[in-house]
Amino acid sequence: MRRRPQLEEQQAIRFHKSLQAAQSDLGIVLSGGGVRAAYQAGALKALAQVLEKDLSLTSVVLGSSIGAINGLVLSACLKNGITHAVMTLEEMWRERSFNNTFSGSRARAFVRALRIATKQYINPGPHSSNLAVFDPEPLRNRIDKELEKNGGLAPQNRAASLKAVGVMTTLEGATRKPLLFLSSHHTMTTEEMVGASFECCYVPELHAKHGFASAALPSLLPPVEIDTGAGTVRLVDGGISQNIPVDPAVRLGAHRIIVIDISGRSWWFDRYGEPHDTRPTWEVPAGDDTFCMRPPETLTIKPSAALGPLLKQAVGNNRKRFMDSCGALWPFFAIVKNKLGEDLAYEVLSYVALDSEYLNALLEVGYHDTVAILRQRAHKPFRENESEITAALAIQPVRA
Repeated sequence: MRRRPQLEEQQAIRFHKSLQAAQSDLGIVLSGGGVRAAYQAGALKALAQVLEKDLSLTSVVLGSSIGAINGLVLSACLKNGITHAVMTLEEMWRERSFNNTFSGSRARAFVRALRIATKQYINPGPHSSNLAVFDPEPLRNRIDKELEKNGGLAPQNRAASLKAVGVMTTLEGATRKPLLFLSSHHTMTTEEMVGASFECCYVPELHAKHGFASAALPSLLPPVEIDTGAGTVRLVDGGISQNIPVDPAVRLGAHRIIVIDISGRSWWFDRYGEPHDTRPTWEVPAGDDTFCMRPPETLTIKPSAALGPLLKQAVGNNRKRFMDSCGALWPFFAIVKNKLGEDLAYEVLSYVALDSEYLNALLEVGYHDTVAILRQRAHKPFRENESEITAALAIQPVRA
């Protein structure tokens, strides 16, 4: 990936869209991070109190991995108000358990997990495989029903202000490539796609299958095949390509962006003393002729602390509850504990554990973290009009 000029007065490329906050759209970008997605619902609940007075600011919603699923539900519900949208997300996450999220026998899932763990030990990384521990059919059906209940995601049926909704996936093949499924009022021009590391597949309407294609982490969830019109493609987790798809959001015209990052990536880098721009070897590398667009204003919301302690507090003193929360993966807690220690074992399982008390805690922490950030940025709990909303979201731009 090429470095581009970073001085404010120096343009990297010509891009004929306004960079003025008062004249540009607002985008919401949701990262992947497993069941930590409940944190995103809590964060959006806090943001709703800032944004509900002017929903027309929100024009782009993009997500990757589980953030893509949250993004689809949020987008479908927005036409009934952001409060309704976040209440729907909150309800969806409060009701989650292994029984209503995954299908099949836990015993068989455990056998599959052992087979996959053996392969991963020999050759670590999210490698292509038809074998997956879990089948998310119950949750996929739940998402489809929620989208249908709210009118679906065809442009004419969603909120009038919502110009683009998209999910980032990874195209499987000889070489993995990022592929953005996009339902948009506008097809990006050649100029707008200059330097992009991803390709676009425009669809008239997004469905749950697109979200689960983005969330199909190899070995845990099965790959998803989708007919693109140009042929059937095999797709896996979008987090392998772009876990925080800010760049496509900017190219779609969102120059003020709210990122809700549940990956925990910076926490893990700090834990092991790694630079924050470190990329795992299994991530799809960006090409030398690509670069990322940066928004003039970015508000990043992420957990203020490790989330493993929340899981430990919820299930640590109840073996049956712990086993129920982790399903077929619970025996691996001991393996991780022996290798990394108990605290890190809980942190690892904080991405997969489905326990009601833990999910409620994630919702609460997401809400309170976001309120604290808004207060710090705006110096007031909540803003009352458009100019104050703009001020609440106006922080320094981040580098690409």
